Amino acid sequence: MRDGFLCRIKPRTKTGSAENPITKLFPAAITEQRFIEKLDNLLCQRSTVDYEDDRESGHTLIDFTLTEGKLRLPVNVKNAGTRFENAEQLVGLKPDDCIPIPVYKAYDAIEKEPNLLYVVAIDYTIVESINTHLIPLFDDNEAIVWRIINDYSGTRIRDAEDKFVYGMTSRHWDNLRDDFANPEFRPISAMKSIRILQKKPKRTPGIGLRAWGTGASAEVNVHISIAEETKPWSEICERISKNGLADIIDAINRKKTEVVYDPEI
Repeated sequence: MRDGFLCRIKPRTKTGSAENPITKLFPAAITEQRFIEKLDNLLCQRSTVDYEDDRESGHTLIDFTLTEGKLRLPVNVKNAGTRFENAEQLVGLKPDDCIPIPVYKAYDAIEKEPNLLYVVAIDYTIVESINTHLIPLFDDNEAIVWRIINDYSGTRIRDAEDKFVYGMTSRHWDNLRDDFANPEFRPISAMKSIRILQKKPKRTPGIGLRAWGTGASAEVNVHISIAEETKPWSEICERISKNGLADIIDAINRKKTEVVYDPEI
């Protein structure tokens, strides 16, 4: 093989998030599979609600869209799989009470999809579970593809990664689901995430903290308190079941009057 196919593709430069694609790809696919189960349960509770799977549409903001009549509630599913151990020092939150939302994505969302709801699954065991339970299920051919995707790159590598990861998750899900934790899903809107950034800039190191690069790296995030600033998915599901999508859309767009500084100079 080395004299044929492999000599025609480039070795992957393994730096940063490319060091091990498993840490960013399989957790997302497995978390989304869990969330589909939550959506299917919601549909059983309210027959007028449906959902669209947008993951292959090329729309980077939306994974699923809940629908009811003309109402649409876009959802982005996220996995919080790494605890922010320096959270208390850097953003004033306990590590177990802290989830990140990328600032540039939230700003993009409120311009293009102002009703966007982030649904964050908190599961710090997921990568270990993938290594323990999923990878050993690969047959010989799947293992070869997995090694090539890990070790080589090319112009369509992202497409190949997505096809493989989602294909393997779907194929092996029945044998996998009991080996993975059933995480708690905590929703927060993009609107509220930006409101927290505006009111509490120290929650966004890089904006409100000097020398951010000495304390952490990667993209700029606003850090959210799980207990105080998100709600359990069970509450959102119950409200939709009783009152429909309009209740959640109205909650995302709630307004209040405030007296704020408006400097002329």
